[in-house]
Amino acid sequence: MGLGFSLGVTFIFVLLAPIIFMQMRGHPRGLQVLFAAEMWERFSYYGMRALLIFYLTWHFLVERSIAYQTYGAYVALVYLAPLLGGYLADKYIGFRKGVIFGAVLLVAGHSLMSIHGAPATESIMSEGTAYELTRSENYDQSTTKFISVGDESFKINKLVQPEKGSTQRTVSFTDSSGVEQSIVGELSREISEFHRNILFLAMALIVVGVGFLKPNISTCVGALYEQGDKRRDSGFTLYYLGINIGAALASLWCGYLAYKYGWGAGFGLAAVGMILGLVLFIMGQGWLEGKAEPRDPELLKKSAFGPINYEYAVYLAGFAMVGVAYTMFQFIGVVEPTMHVIAAVVFTGIIYYMLAKLDKTERDRMIGLIILVVSSVLFWTLFDQGPSTLNIFAADYVSDSIGPVSITAPQLQSLNPLFIVMLGIPIAAIWTWLGKRGREPSPFFKFGIAMVQIGLGFWVLNWGISSMGTDAAGNIGKVAIIWVALMYLLHTTGELCLSPIGLSSVTKLSPKQIVGFMMGVWFLASSYANILAAMIAKMTVVPEGTPAVEEMAVYSDVFFKLGIGAVLLGCLLMFANPLLKKLIHER
Repeated sequence: MGLGFSLGVTFIFVLLAPIIFMQMRGHPRGLQVLFAAEMWERFSYYGMRALLIFYLTWHFLVERSIAYQTYGAYVALVYLAPLLGGYLADKYIGFRKGVIFGAVLLVAGHSLMSIHGAPATESIMSEGTAYELTRSENYDQSTTKFISVGDESFKINKLVQPEKGSTQRTVSFTDSSGVEQSIVGELSREISEFHRNILFLAMALIVVGVGFLKPNISTCVGALYEQGDKRRDSGFTLYYLGINIGAALASLWCGYLAYKYGWGAGFGLAAVGMILGLVLFIMGQGWLEGKAEPRDPELLKKSAFGPINYEYAVYLAGFAMVGVAYTMFQFIGVVEPTMHVIAAVVFTGIIYYMLAKLDKTERDRMIGLIILVVSSVLFWTLFDQGPSTLNIFAADYVSDSIGPVSITAPQLQSLNPLFIVMLGIPIAAIWTWLGKRGREPSPFFKFGIAMVQIGLGFWVLNWGISSMGTDAAGNIGKVAIIWVALMYLLHTTGELCLSPIGLSSVTKLSPKQIVGFMMGVWFLASSYANILAAMIAKMTVVPEGTPAVEEMAVYSDVFFKLGIGAVLLGCLLMFANPLLKKLIHER
């Protein structure tokens, strides 16, 4: 299932490859190295991410609310780590070594993800008797379960949870004589603690690996261009294409292999992608022309403590971060309050630095950058419903085919990066064309456009939900994929107006002495957004066994409200654009 879709999209990328590399002519050749390395790094990350929510809920049988919380905490930590990884590379080891160290950790983390044990098991304990619950051994997006009674197994007609968080279940089934039976009891699950800890260690390694690689490879792109270079925005957009080619291919092929051959194959392919990314970066690092080296190479050789020099001290700090992340996954509830504290401390520190260290022009530009960062928090809060809420929604309620072509739910995650690859070059060309004529919109106006589009995307999906019908028995139908595709199209055009522009704005508006740190702050915004995204995702959770019509009403209400908030913020940014342009001293 999904092989034809994977082959078709991959063929499109093969056709687009010559066009993409022609667009790189006239840019520093180091962009080609960073493009290729980041493409494969993102292949590994997005391949794992497309599968994670299903791995938690299908393999480990984690409750959806806890799965959303775990996923949100994981991605929050992924985008929090660049704050420290960017700082350590900026101050000590340099961007090139930061990228290599992060890549090594990522190879280890993605390799561990391919190790998994037997699926978790469920049982109902009723009046001293345990009744095992099972379902198809294949991960086919099926929610059909069976209950074992004595030596027989019966299909469950209805499994009802009285309220969210309750362990009680009422199971109804038809026995071999055709009589409707019900069992009321407490639900329990058994999982392999060893493999759960393998999962947490793998996630921790990936968190810290991204923390060192992501901000530093993005900063390498900015270092290739001098201040005022009109090619900067188009260069970042081309670099962003590399990210999304990797993301699209990952969702397609990791999703297909996991469905066809199991979790080990899906996660294992992600590990192979990361190895390719590391090899390509090492082979092409000379093309960076020395622009990603440490500020003070001699400092790295000096003793930080005892026989440990500063370079090795940074690496030890990285491994300590792995330990902290692993511990936080063991106590997942601490991540949310921790993120609130970190966000408050970081932004308080930035305000102090602005007041104490910067002149008026630098301070004004930093204020403008903070406005962009805060706006991005709200954008990513909505956008990051994709791999969690929208992924689960697709598995449950979206058609799994387009005509004769079948598609698995994880593969739908490829639509966003596919649209970026198709639209990224035209949009980059538009910005360049407008820039040469002095008519390019400011970052604030582009962010406003982005917010309006992501809001409209949720309204389109809500429209698709409202178009669903029911049969004579009251069973709800499936949402056509076209509605999901249109939503992701609007989200994509919004993303192209925000994400590459945001990365470019960080390198343009930040004082040179803290550009690496501010790149980390940019990713901190994404980190904090995922905590908020998890809170929103949990709003869509209903008790197990809730009728589909009622669950769809909950989805519809949440999606509609998200659309309203996004459109209002977007209109505000566009209305205030003239004042904000003056704030950053832009004509």
